[in-house]
Amino acid sequence: MDGTRVEVRSSPVGSTVSTPADRRRDALLIGLTFAAGVVDAVSYLGLGQIFTANMTGNVVFLALAIGERSPSTALHSGAALIIFSLGAILAGLLLTHPRPAGPWPRRVTWLLGGELACMAVFALLWGWLGGAPAVNWIYLLIGLSSFGMGLQNAAARHVGVPGLTSTVVTGALTGFMIDLPALGVSGTSQHRAGWAVLSLFTGAALGATLMVYARALAPVLTAAVVTVVAAVAYLSFHRPVRTRE
Repeated sequence: MDGTRVEVRSSPVGSTVSTPADRRRDALLIGLTFAAGVVDAVSYLGLGQIFTANMTGNVVFLALAIGERSPSTALHSGAALIIFSLGAILAGLLLTHPRPAGPWPRRVTWLLGGELACMAVFALLWGWLGGAPAVNWIYLLIGLSSFGMGLQNAAARHVGVPGLTSTVVTGALTGFMIDLPALGVSGTSQHRAGWAVLSLFTGAALGATLMVYARALAPVLTAAVVTVVAAVAYLSFHRPVRTRE
């Protein structure tokens, strides 16, 4: 018995050919998009009506808060933007080397481990506070959630699949509509875009439902999804496979 690593081949990004490795990669990114929907539901309903995953919406919230002279919302949105950026910067430092061949680089899984740590601490703290954090705890929770999502977004960007950024689906939805007259719904990019929109919607809807009926458990769903994604990524793309001589 000898330990060898099996190289998983994938088609080039943008290719119309979809391999099993590509499909697993896309499924993992869609799972992260679902997790982002849950995160935004929790942050909007539980952390002062801001987003900690979708920074596009957060920029708008910050602008509205400044225009309406709402200092608390402005501070919450500003904190989310800054800490999200710090997470993305740290991820960028870890991803400075050229992207290796393969559908899912090992460093992406490392970053998901960092995100999972943030989300696990968030879930534990949130549960300890009964899902109703006092003002002095909100900034810590915003920081944990935003930093983790900064890591996730950088990881998804490094994978480099068009339309699957794990949070923002505006581009995916626009591309879906532009291509619809020519391609119908049969193209690979069409399928990706449709799943991205659906997964973000479903994650946000389920997250909001948990916030109403099982508030203390809502962040646990995010941590669970990220755990599954990281585990499947490791087993699919990084685990050494022993072969018989």
